[in-house]
Amino acid sequence: MFRYFRLALIAIVTDRKKSMLKSSSGHCPLYENHHYIMLFRLRYVKCFHNSKKLERLRQDVEEMAHMVLSKYAGKGDPALLMDMIDRTVKKHLPKIWDDLYAIKKSLKAGECPSLASGRQVFKIDERVNYASDELGAKIIAVQAQPVCPSNFLKSLLGMEFTANPPVRMLESKMEPGNCFAFKNDTAVVTIKLPHLVLIDQIGLQHISKKQSPNEDTSNAPKDFTVFGIMGDRDVQLGKFQYGCIQSNLLQTFAVRSAEKYDLLRFHFNSNHGHPRYTCVYRIVVHGKM
Repeated sequence: MFRYFRLALIAIVTDRKKSMLKSSSGHCPLYENHHYIMLFRLRYVKCFHNSKKLERLRQDVEEMAHMVLSKYAGKGDPALLMDMIDRTVKKHLPKIWDDLYAIKKSLKAGECPSLASGRQVFKIDERVNYASDELGAKIIAVQAQPVCPSNFLKSLLGMEFTANPPVRMLESKMEPGNCFAFKNDTAVVTIKLPHLVLIDQIGLQHISKKQSPNEDTSNAPKDFTVFGIMGDRDVQLGKFQYGCIQSNLLQTFAVRSAEKYDLLRFHFNSNHGHPRYTCVYRIVVHGKM
């Protein structure tokens, strides 16, 4: 995301100040990549020209370009300009991360909202899920029993959960079987978030009965507890209960966190009645960096 956002800013600055960056040979180092940059802008701007989210991004990029150009003030060193662009993008990126992530998800789904006046706008998530492997979240510890009997070699290689690995909880695919499955109804999982986050919501998502081959969702987790880990301290962020309500499969719960965390430990304590195993499809963590 940083690379794409940086390219958009480079494109605007290049459009306005090509003459400032020309070397003695008459070539513009940034302008030589202008074709690629324009393809990027076509994809991320033309496709979303009526999107409110992209309009906010466009305004942010314009504001940042103005800041860069005012500081650049006609100086002839392209490296200096690139350094200014990098520092400016890094400074402003956190506040617009939500919009960038939402647009990325929409593009990945193959939808371009508002391309035609009569076309329905594609609904996308409004907030960043920091417990997403796409952003760099990772599973770093698991205490659970695999559904299928393991053996010494699998245990030695850490392959007890090969069929339904814990990383599935960090993926956005909500398809039958694309979950972390463990025996019975208890497990402990530790997640490393990509950033320190001031957490305000934690949630779970499960598939619907219609998606389940036998219309049984009793393997959904029910009671769970979440701890934030700060050094050698464990802070309980809350005890929650996932309701497995068909009209509300993605359920989030408010969290009042006084500190930022990048390590979370989930204790799954029960399910909705399945006698043999539990499936956790998706974990959601919202907040601010």
